[in-house]
Amino acid sequence: MSLSDYLLYTGVFVAILATQLGTRRPDARRLLLPVAIVAGVGFKYLKEIPAGSTAHLIEGAGLVLGLLFGAASIALIEVRRDPADSRLVTVAGWPYAALWTLAMALRMGFAYGSTHWFTHALASFSMRHHVPAATYGTAFVLMVLAMIAVRTVGVLVRARLVGATVDFGALGIARRFAR
Repeated sequence: MSLSDYLLYTGVFVAILATQLGTRRPDARRLLLPVAIVAGVGFKYLKEIPAGSTAHLIEGAGLVLGLLFGAASIALIEVRRDPADSRLVTVAGWPYAALWTLAMALRMGFAYGSTHWFTHALASFSMRHHVPAATYGTAFVLMVLAMIAVRTVGVLVRARLVGATVDFGALGIARRFAR
C-alpha cells in the first residue's frame, strides 16, 4: 500500500468513529454517509474482482470477517427511541471504538506486514496458488463494506424495533426504501 492508501483508510476510520461515538441522534444522511464513503473507496478498488478459487476464498474470508465485525459492532451500539420526539438515539462507547480499532489494526498490520515482514512468504503463497496481488485489497474493501453495511442495516432494524424514527426527508431515494 502507498502512503496515500494508508492516509485514505485512516481518514475513513477517523470519520466513521467521529460520527458514531458517543450519544448521537443520527438522521438518514449521517447513517448512510459512511456507506457512501466506503462505496466510493470500493469503486476505486473493486473495478475488477480477481478470479481464481483461492482468490475467491480470500475475498470470501474478507467478506465473512466484515459480516462478523459488523454484527459485533451492532451488539456494542445501544439503540433507543427518544421519548420526547420518538427519534433514533444511538450510544457507542469505548468497546465499539476498540472493535473498530482492532479491525483497522488487523487490516493495516497485514498491509504493512505484506511489504515489510512477510513479503517473501506472501509472494510465494500467491504464486503457488495463483492469487493476484489485487485479491488482498479486494478482500479488505469487501470487509469494510460489509462491516459498515451490517452496522447501518442493524441500526435501522433496531430503530424500527424500538419504535424510533429516522428522518429520511432529505434523501428522496432512501425514503422510498425505508417504507
